[in-house]
Amino acid sequence: MIILGIGGLAGDAACAVLKDGELVAAVEESKLIRRRTHTGGLGHLPEHAIAACLSLAGCKPQEVDAVAVVRPIPDTDFHLKLRTRFPASRIVVLEHQLAHAASAFYASPFEEATVLTLDRGSDFRSGSR
Repeated sequence: MIILGIGGLAGDAACAVLKDGELVAAVEESKLIRRRTHTGGLGHLPEHAIAACLSLAGCKPQEVDAVAVVRPIPDTDFHLKLRTRFPASRIVVLEHQLAHAASAFYASPFEEATVLTLDRGSDFRSGSR
């Protein structure tokens, strides 16, 4: 299974690819375009990061089984852009804090854990447990 994750749409947009549960690529858009993406505007796909991650993972958009997008997401045609770009994919929307917690937990050696997240509230919440 190939999962493409997209986050930071309100700023610092990034992309990652999991292939059969293993992280095979992760890239921030700003590292590729050499400027901060805070002013890029909500709703723009991190096209460069997506292309780089797919290339590093050795897969094509048609092979992506699921696209996970972290909130907040725009109230525009964003879902249509995703559906056009990844026609065979299931689109999954995740809560911002849950994504933080998952990135810590699944990369850890633990089978069980309590995870506390705190940040500046990109989804208008600053923490979760």
